[in-house]
Amino acid sequence: MRILWMMILPVWIFSQTYGLRDLIDHAHTHNPLMDSSELRSKAKAKEVEAKQSAYWPTLDIGANYSRVNPNSLISPGEVATGYASVGMELYDGGRKSALKKAKKFEYQASLFEQKAFSKSITLDIVNRYYTIQKLKAMLYALDGQSKELQAQMRRVKQFTAAGLATQEEIDKLQAVYEDNRYTIENTKLLLETQEENLQLISGLPVKNIKNNQISEPKHVEFEAYENSKILHANANALEENAKAIDAGYKPQVILEDTYSKSHYDDLVNSGGLSTEGLLLDHQNKVTLSVNMRLFDHGKMKKEREAVIYQKMALDAEHSYRVQEQKMNFNLSGSNLKTIRVKLESAGSALKAAKSTYKSIVRKFEVGLVDNIAYLDALNEQTLAQARYKETLYDYEVAKSIYYYYAGKDPKEFIR
Repeated sequence: MRILWMMILPVWIFSQTYGLRDLIDHAHTHNPLMDSSELRSKAKAKEVEAKQSAYWPTLDIGANYSRVNPNSLISPGEVATGYASVGMELYDGGRKSALKKAKKFEYQASLFEQKAFSKSITLDIVNRYYTIQKLKAMLYALDGQSKELQAQMRRVKQFTAAGLATQEEIDKLQAVYEDNRYTIENTKLLLETQEENLQLISGLPVKNIKNNQISEPKHVEFEAYENSKILHANANALEENAKAIDAGYKPQVILEDTYSKSHYDDLVNSGGLSTEGLLLDHQNKVTLSVNMRLFDHGKMKKEREAVIYQKMALDAEHSYRVQEQKMNFNLSGSNLKTIRVKLESAGSALKAAKSTYKSIVRKFEVGLVDNIAYLDALNEQTLAQARYKETLYDYEVAKSIYYYYAGKDPKEFIR
């Protein structure tokens, strides 16, 4: 039973039909690149926790052993010491606070990067999904043309046998049929390439996919997308790093308490008088230190200025990216209108091509037009079918791009 299930399971998996949302959702949870993006965010979260821990006191323990030769009254030959030290930074000019805030902004930027990458995966899947649909529509039209050519070749061969047609007419039909067959094989290769890439991204087999659409945009409001938010968050992080550098010019106050325990051997006796009592076997030492930088030839000041210039550069780029997004948002809206008109035109062209083809076929079959007129009509019908489907799927991709530049997640508008 187990062996039978193992044989059936792969067939069952690859026979499943998946929709566009299924492909996107599976990619977001199973694509290794998404895992990588999420792990980078987790790393940034741990850096924030590390900066938070800097507010806590530190506890250190240690030990040392020394042996000297020769020894003296105040310098035993062997000394073993163990100690524990508790230290705390009482004031640092706001350095820890600034560094913590900087790490929070970096973590925020990593979340935006994760979201931006997620959206880019969505757009890639949408594009490949509808490219596959276009190629399948093209194959359907080409297969129909191939069957029609075969039927006409059989009919013309019958006429040739009866002396009503020439071999030249058969040869022309055969040449067009062979060229059509090559186009079919080339389209199959393109389709296989897209399917393999989509399967790699989504982690799901895509031989059988559902026919999904994207909701028609209505009253969509513009908002800045993640690419500009990343720049803003990184700029804020740099501003906090500049504050941390400034803190270096303020007093640094540290409190430390160290307790030590010592053991001495190989002591020197002088006239029967032991010096052991002169040596302390334990000691507690409290230290309060204050340090302040008075002069460094502008080192930290220049470091701060360098960081501020980097922040200003990100602010300028942020402003540009927002304007660029607004431009692309407006253009993508205009593109939707253009494709709608193109779709109406393609629909009319397809209707006309079908009508013309039906008329030409009837005339061709009774010998009123030659095979050139017939092949032109057949080719025009095939192209018209392909153009219409291509335009239809291009419109779906255009809608996803419009939502993307509006600052939305295209996945939320799949139906």
